[in-house]
Amino acid sequence: MKPKAVLFDLDGTLLDTLGDIAAAADHGLSQVGLPTHDRAVYRRLVGHGIRRLFDQAVPEGTAPEVYQQALSAYLAYYPAHCTVHTAYFPGVREFLSRLQSQGIPMAIISNKTETTANRVITHYFPDISWAFLWGNNGARPLKPALDAGKLACETLGLEPAEIAFVGDGDTDMAFASQMGFVAAGVTWGYRDRDELLAAGADFLVDSFEELAQKL
Repeated sequence: MKPKAVLFDLDGTLLDTLGDIAAAADHGLSQVGLPTHDRAVYRRLVGHGIRRLFDQAVPEGTAPEVYQQALSAYLAYYPAHCTVHTAYFPGVREFLSRLQSQGIPMAIISNKTETTANRVITHYFPDISWAFLWGNNGARPLKPALDAGKLACETLGLEPAEIAFVGDGDTDMAFASQMGFVAAGVTWGYRDRDELLAAGADFLVDSFEELAQKL
């Protein structure tokens, strides 16, 4: 059955945002004299929200006030620099335009800070209409908590089985699987195939062209 709506993760799914996240995190760490990291390290840390990233990026034993200063420096820097290195994944614009032309509702559910997520999608996808954006506003539970999925069903007036969720992370697949969504894992993001399958992916795709055939 073709889905009646498609939900997306953002980082690592629609856009390669790792360069800007890594640069901003390094900025925050360097502002307080903490060691920075290679991009490959950040690749493993993204996907669970920025506090979880800093929990792992900051050396063990760092004073809480230094941790907070580093995080605050990141939060001040990243929104103003979130479109410097971020790039489209091949075929994403054509895929989203196709869904929009078919009248299929689309929405984004991200663990990214909501204001920054909104800035990013407005910059990179100005012609795409979204049913809603769910991001981290400091109060909402993050994926894989099901709150955003329940909102999606209510907002769209659909049953979970009528909705596909597309993501690159283990949290995405766990979230989609627990909600009863069709869990579509993409392999161009920040987690490997085995992690996606273990987390509950119904199928994996290697390109947006392949995803279009599935959906």
